[in-house]
Amino acid sequence: MAKKEYSWRSGETPPPIEPHSFAKHRVYEEYISHYIQVRYADPRIPAASITLVDGFAGGGVYYNSQDNTLYEGSPLRLIRAASAAEKAINIKRESQGIRSMFQLHTTAFFVEKERKAFDYLKRHLTDAGLENRFGHDVHLLHGDFREKIEVIVENIRKRQRAGRAIFFLDQYGWSKVPFPLIQRIFATLPNAEVILTFATDWLIGYLANDERFKKAYHGTGLQDHLPLEHLLLEKTDNREWRAAIQAHLHRSIPFVSGARYYTPFFIKSTEANRTFWLLHLSNHPKARDVMTALHWRIKNQFSHSLGPGIRMFGYDPQKDQGITGMDDMFGETEYGFDDIAELLTLEAVRKELPKDIHQYPDGITYGIFYQQVANHTPATSDHLKAAIESLINVKEIEVFSPDGAERKKASTIRDEDILRVPRQGCFYLPGFN
Repeated sequence: MAKKEYSWRSGETPPPIEPHSFAKHRVYEEYISHYIQVRYADPRIPAASITLVDGFAGGGVYYNSQDNTLYEGSPLRLIRAASAAEKAINIKRESQGIRSMFQLHTTAFFVEKERKAFDYLKRHLTDAGLENRFGHDVHLLHGDFREKIEVIVENIRKRQRAGRAIFFLDQYGWSKVPFPLIQRIFATLPNAEVILTFATDWLIGYLANDERFKKAYHGTGLQDHLPLEHLLLEKTDNREWRAAIQAHLHRSIPFVSGARYYTPFFIKSTEANRTFWLLHLSNHPKARDVMTALHWRIKNQFSHSLGPGIRMFGYDPQKDQGITGMDDMFGETEYGFDDIAELLTLEAVRKELPKDIHQYPDGITYGIFYQQVANHTPATSDHLKAAIESLINVKEIEVFSPDGAERKKASTIRDEDILRVPRQGCFYLPGFN
């Protein structure tokens, strides 16, 4: 019911890393780097604290068959990414003639359940020179992440008033991180973020009305919002049942996780020929935008299922494919993050945005509009603003500041600015394009 787990044994070569993990680790590293450099760019900030939690740390190192070398796992990569971001901030300050340097206090928790993998991890981090940090700002926890979470959260609360933490939960399969657990993280640490691997293809592939599957599914917390009986009915009665079930999961995860902002990305395992979801969960639209911008910057490593425009989660599994105009949202219609996809995204947003704004006769602030569409589009805030600027130029949209100043350029649009369709502009009637 889950993908095959890695195995580490003392004295033996570490397990070979799967190709998709290269892209995943790059996302981890670049997100940490960008997060820290953006959040602490203000030279008036002398110091800050952040906690990095790897809930499934593994043995800490892999064998890379591409070049016959050892490949660092996520634990060291997370720590080094934070350190590199701190150095980048100070290099920038020094180049600007700023004397006050920035100090980042990074605390890391590495959790691993399997004893042999845990021992391998401890030895690897010791060899990397981190032994003197064990028990201080690097904590190795042997056990199930579900059993260690309360200790971790309480430690963060005591040390950090803001509770800034990023949880990397690269679970094997789909049932080892119950969504109510993530909900507790957000309830206790509102500034936390979670990056979760979710093997959706495995869940769907083993979907069945037997006791073993029922127990695993009910343990995820999805049952309360998305009853298993409903999914089994889809499987029985719906010709496009795989797409329908994945659409249901998309709509349910934000509710059961407690995250206001939810962004799914897709990565395919070449060994298993199945797709994983990499879910970014947070309570802040800026965090969502930073992660989405990262995928556009990396290009071609991941894909998404949203299509190029706004509100692309509107798939109704009860409607025929001929009516919806959609194929399997999560199969061959996945979009990459390449230049062509970006052009399609801008074109689609320009087409759809006036119809969305027309729903608000008195206008809507950009900040609220972005919050409403963030979970339903691959577009970043910069994409939306670029589309708005082009619509301003053809007089399909107008933007004003709270004091009435007219905005003309994307770079000048702020969250509090009001978007509206011109009073004498085009009319958009339901059912007509």
